Amino acid sequence: MRILAIDDDPVFLELLAGMLRMIGYAQVTTMSSGQEALHELDFSGLLYDCILSDMQMPDLDGAALTAAIRQRTAYRQTPILMITAMSGKNTVDEAFAAGATDYITKPLDIIELRARIGMVDRLLAERRRLAEFARLVGQRAAAAEIKAEFETPIMIPGFDRGIEFLAMENYLLTLGVKRMYSTSAFAIHIKNAGIIFNKASGSTYVQMLGDVAAQIVDALKTEEVMIAYAGSGTFVCMTERDLGQATDDLEILINIGLMDFETIYASDRLPVPQVRVGEPARSAFLSPTKPTRIIERAIQSATTPPEKRPKSGQLVA
Repeated sequence: MRILAIDDDPVFLELLAGMLRMIGYAQVTTMSSGQEALHELDFSGLLYDCILSDMQMPDLDGAALTAAIRQRTAYRQTPILMITAMSGKNTVDEAFAAGATDYITKPLDIIELRARIGMVDRLLAERRRLAEFARLVGQRAAAAEIKAEFETPIMIPGFDRGIEFLAMENYLLTLGVKRMYSTSAFAIHIKNAGIIFNKASGSTYVQMLGDVAAQIVDALKTEEVMIAYAGSGTFVCMTERDLGQATDDLEILINIGLMDFETIYASDRLPVPQVRVGEPARSAFLSPTKPTRIIERAIQSATTPPEKRPKSGQLVA
């Protein structure tokens, strides 16, 4: 794995590079500023697999650097890990919104570093599989050979608004109690995803997920919602703001939009995907439960028919 590490502290950079070598990652290039890093990405001719960046630097902070990196086509999905010594997470939150994948706290702990970089290794392996998958999707003649895994979270080709499900979980872990209390998650489940998965080729199934993702974005009418595909035909949305529309109305809008594809699905002898939108889930105030519990509750609500859901309205994790 080729790693680019950025920090304005040369002593810390040397320490970080040394620890990465200790855990088996020797291909590390270090830069002392965000501007130097951007120049490296643009002109070195090397393609980096992972980027580690300090959160606070004099020229570009972590969020600004992340946003700038994401503007480069080759790095739109490259794992970016923020390194921060701050106890407050506001700026880390900005970095996640700009496209960061995860974060590591100072002082560095070699066990945590190994776990985080190991996560990146697994992400890259999955990306390579998806890249091959996307290549085959473009080859109609090979569609029958494509294998899709129903339960696996994936990045849907062409869905630029989506973030990785793992990144969404990591984001939740950065939030304090107050931020967790103001954050809600809701899920959108494709009710007949299993039927379509069993009848369709792998490429057609992934294209179906892309159709649903596009209709979700159109129906939400806001960019202040994080969206991730969680696998098993379920999307998870997370926001800190009031959507301004009921989940029932959102469900109707998405399903109406999907009916525009009826002729296409009929030609493949497939049903039109139909979705169910679950109730929003929030954390209970001062709740000791794990932060990702709201995602679990949101998915449970969307995958449960309305008549079988609790009658309490908004879910509390």
